[in-house]
Amino acid sequence: MSNSPQLASMTVDTVLTRWPRCADIFNEYNMACVGCPVAPYYTVSEAANVYKLPVAEFIAVLEKTIEETENK
Repeated sequence: MSNSPQLASMTVDTVLTRWPRCADIFNEYNMACVGCPVAPYYTVSEAANVYKLPVAEFIAVLEKTIEETENK
């Protein structure tokens, strides 16, 4: 994918629906996003900010997971 701005602006729900394996990443960062009722409204960037995570680092980890998923 390698398009951080696009991924950063996607809602958490969209990311989890499109790439279910990303749920593991949200859980590894102790984020309660999986199953959260506001996941359809928060962007990935907003969610990272809520949890005080470095946005670029979190996006990079998600991108790596997405690339691994798509290259199988």
